[in-house]
Amino acid sequence: MKWTVKEWLTGGYRARKAGALTAHIYRSLKWPEFYSDGAPAYEVKYGGSAIALIRFEGKGATVRSLPAAGRFPEINDLDLVEIALWVSKLRKASSSLN
Repeated sequence: MKWTVKEWLTGGYRARKAGALTAHIYRSLKWPEFYSDGAPAYEVKYGGSAIALIRFEGKGATVRSLPAAGRFPEINDLDLVEIALWVSKLRKASSSLN
């Protein structure tokens, strides 16, 4: 694992892993089956494809792999969970500044 996530754009993050892997995390559009209740959600993009959705509710998060993730075995479910934990931590830090 060993990901490092930093804020990249307003509302977006860049995740980097040793070995030159880079994924981008953007505020998600409204996915009908996943984003129906207005909870904050993010898309994880890698290799130009959305590979996962991260949805935050209360103090928890749900991470769901998308079918495109199967094309990229170098990023597994544990990697996505680690990225979600980083994003959660960064979201909390930025909200405490406001």
